[in-house]
Amino acid sequence: MKVAIQLDRPISDHDPPFTCMDYVRGSAVLSLQRADAVSRVTVILSGTLFSSVVAAATNPLDGTLHAMNSHKLFEDNQPIFPPLDLPISSKGFSLPQGSNVFPFVLRFPLLSTCSDMNHDWIKHLNTTLPPTTKVQAPNNAATAEAKYHLKVKVERPGRFKPDLTSQLELKFTPLDPSLPPPMLNPVSVRTSRSLLRTLSGSPPSSPPVSDRLDNSVITFEASLPSPAILHTKHHLPLKLFAVIKSAPRIPGTSVYLRTLLLSLRTETIVTVGPNSTTWFSSNDLVSLSGLDTELSEGAAESGELDDHLWKDATVPNMTPSFTSCTLVQQHSLVIVGGFSYEKNGPIQTRTIKTSINVDIHTGIRPVPNPDDIVETVEEMPFVPWRVGSERHLGIVRRSDSISMNAPPPAYS
Repeated sequence: MKVAIQLDRPISDHDPPFTCMDYVRGSAVLSLQRADAVSRVTVILSGTLFSSVVAAATNPLDGTLHAMNSHKLFEDNQPIFPPLDLPISSKGFSLPQGSNVFPFVLRFPLLSTCSDMNHDWIKHLNTTLPPTTKVQAPNNAATAEAKYHLKVKVERPGRFKPDLTSQLELKFTPLDPSLPPPMLNPVSVRTSRSLLRTLSGSPPSSPPVSDRLDNSVITFEASLPSPAILHTKHHLPLKLFAVIKSAPRIPGTSVYLRTLLLSLRTETIVTVGPNSTTWFSSNDLVSLSGLDTELSEGAAESGELDDHLWKDATVPNMTPSFTSCTLVQQHSLVIVGGFSYEKNGPIQTRTIKTSINVDIHTGIRPVPNPDDIVETVEEMPFVPWRVGSERHLGIVRRSDSISMNAPPPAYS
């Protein structure tokens, strides 16, 4: 006797992941070499979150200790044999020789339903399920993994007949949140300013450094539409501004943009009880050098940079932003500009850095499934935004539309 799972769709690494709008359809195939009895056949869809972080040592003689937690994000059990109208029999139900096929249909939930009574020091969040992911901090200071499984369990009558199981690992990604626009500010802007002092490599014809008053304040500004959301495999909806302000300069002295670096910085936080580890990783999107873009006076022009410098940059196919009980991943867009005096001669560059907190979305939104009975848009699920998005993105709700003390609508 053996059992196998057959799904109606492929689940290789190159196939799209499941979402909470997808049904997991398939069959449990029980192959018997001879007629045999079976008590029950159950299919189980579940998600598990495992986290481990180096714990603070209470005894100097102790070695490295890890605080660990593993719990179910959700679990859906569906009996598929025997039929519900058959009475339970302690002797089981006899099945014929050959392949016995039991179809099933399950669905990922929208929100987690986790709880762990054995570890009440874990703050459980009934929020959107995290994507399938595995992370590891430098020096093994922390690890975490979110996994989803489909399992078939065959129970047999008799004390000495062990249960048969078969299991598949499924990829999952959450849908993009349904953000209500009335709760958002109009634009996401971050500005950095730096005093660009006269450089020692100035041409000999210039007055001595100690006598010059051409120190220039460079304003470097980055702007994204609000909310500051970037979609994987999409271009950056970014605007950059670089101008000279409050600059009593000697005529003929110019300031140029020399270098430009755009990168996505990912912050990963693993927390188990009082123990927490945070680390950062970076993904470069644009790295340009040898530029000679002259800056304009702030009073005369807006100073918007030509977006051809980053028009080919796209957000890589990366894990979207998410928050779970013990694992958080959030992102920021980091922009670094290098500026200098003089177009010719020795170049000494002053870098100015600014950043905007962003949420990464996959672009997967709720759409009607042809196999579902969904007639109106109002019946589509409302997907709550990530816990912590308001704080991370700097969202301020408008007092005329929603009470400032009210929680986000998905968690009220």
